[in-house]
Amino acid sequence: MSPVFALILALQSDDPVQQLRDVDEVVRESAARICGRKGIKSAIPQLIELLNDKFERVRSASLDALETLTSKKEFGADYKKWSDWWHSEGLRAFPPTNISRQEMREMVELYQQKFDSKIDKESERLRRDIDRAHTEARMLLFVVAGIAVFFVVIMIYFVGHVSSKLKEWKDLMRQGEAYVRRGEEITQRTDKVLDELEAKKTEILEFTRKQREDLQAELERYTDLLQENTEHRLREEVMGLRQKAEKELEQTLGELRAQVEHEIRRSSSGYRDALEKEFATQREKFLQEVQAHTLFLEASFFTIHGKWEEALREYKKLVTLRPEHHVAWLNLGTVYRELLRYDESLEAFNRALTLQPNDSTVLYNIAATYARMKRKEQMLETLARAIANDGECKDEALNDSAFREYWNDPQFKDLAEA
Repeated sequence: MSPVFALILALQSDDPVQQLRDVDEVVRESAARICGRKGIKSAIPQLIELLNDKFERVRSASLDALETLTSKKEFGADYKKWSDWWHSEGLRAFPPTNISRQEMREMVELYQQKFDSKIDKESERLRRDIDRAHTEARMLLFVVAGIAVFFVVIMIYFVGHVSSKLKEWKDLMRQGEAYVRRGEEITQRTDKVLDELEAKKTEILEFTRKQREDLQAELERYTDLLQENTEHRLREEVMGLRQKAEKELEQTLGELRAQVEHEIRRSSSGYRDALEKEFATQREKFLQEVQAHTLFLEASFFTIHGKWEEALREYKKLVTLRPEHHVAWLNLGTVYRELLRYDESLEAFNRALTLQPNDSTVLYNIAATYARMKRKEQMLETLARAIANDGECKDEALNDSAFREYWNDPQFKDLAEA
C-alpha cells in the first residue's frame, strides 16, 4: 500500500487508535501521525508500544506523536523510560477515555504480563541474594570454626605446658616437705641427745656425791688415825685435795656440757637455716614461674587479638622478670615491629638471638624488619643466614608481604630460589 493511500484511509477512519495495531506498517505510521495531530491522548499507551516496532519510520512517527501529546522531550526513543513514566506518572496525568472492553482487557493483560515479568525478575534477584547470603554465612561459619579450633589448640598447648610446670612445682613442694620432715626428725634426735646428756649429768653428779661421801669417810678414818702433830697437816692436805678434785670435776663437766650444747646448736641451727633458705629459694622460684607463665599467657592472648599496646606492656614485664626468656624477647620484637618501632624491635630480636644464636626464626624476623626499614643489604645478609639454618624460610619469604617490594629484585630471587 502506498503511503498516500494509507494516509487517506487513516484520515477517513473514525478510530485511528485502532489502526495503530494494523498489520501494515504504513497504516501504523499514518495512524500515529494523525493521533499526534489530533491530540488523541488515549493513544499514548499504544504509541509507547510502537517504540518497539521493527520499522524505523513507525518508531519515529510514534516518538513524534508522543512528544507532541506529552511535551516530554527528554526520553527520546527509549521504550523503557517511556514505559516507566507511563506507569508512574502518565497514567494519572492522561487517564484513558472511551476505551473498549476489549482494549481494556488487552491493556490489563499487558500490564499483568509486565507485572508478572517484574515479579519473576525480582524473585530471581531475591533468590540469588539469598543464595549469596547462604554462601557467605557458610564461609563465615567455616572461618569462625577455624579460629575457634586454632584458639582451642593454643589453649591446649598452654594448659599442657602449665600442667607440666605445676607437676614440677608439686615435686618441689614434696621435696620441701621431705626436708621439713627431716628437720623434725633431727630436732627429735637432738632432743633425745639432750635427754641422754641430762641423764649422764645426773649420773655424774651421783657419782661425784658418792665420791665425796667416800672421800669424807676416808678423811674421817684418817682423822681418827692421825693424832697430835699430824692431824692439822693431814686435814689441810685432804681439804686441798678435795677442793682441787671438785674444781677439776666441775670444770670438766662444764666444758663437756658447753661443748655438747654448742655442737647441738651449731648442727641444728645450721641445718635449719640451710633448710629454710632452700625452701625460701624454691618458693621464690615457684612464684616467679607462676607469674612468668601468667604474663606469657596474657601477652599471647593480647597478641592473638591484635591488642599490641597491651601485649607490649605484658611482654616488658615478662622480660624484666625473666631476662633469659627467649620466646618472650622474640614475641616482644614482633610486637614492636607491628607498632612500627623498628629500632626497638631489632634490639629485642638481638636479645633473643643472644640467648639462642643462629635461631632461624629470630634471623627471619630480623630480616623482615630490615625489609620494612628498606635496608636491603642487611635484609639479604640476615635472610641468607636464616635460610642456611632452615630451608623452609625460602618459601615463607616468597609469601610474606614484608618482602613484597623485593619479590622482583634479582638478588632476592637468587637467594630465595637457590
